Amino acid sequence: MTMPILATAFMIAAAAMLAMRTAVVAASRESIVKKSMVKVRSQRHPANTKIQG
Repeated sequence: MTMPILATAFMIAAAAMLAMRTAVVAASRESIVKKSMVKVRSQRHPANTKIQG
C-alpha cells in the first residue's frame, strides 16, 4: 500500500521542481529583456548632441 503513496509523492515533488525551474527561467529571461530594453532606450536618446550654431 505504500507504493502508490510514494509514487504520488514523487510525482508531486517532480511537478514542484519543474514549476520552480520554469519560474527561474522566466525570471532570468525577464531580467535579460529589461537589460536589453535599457540599452535600447539609452541608444535611442543620446545626451545633447545638437550642434549649436
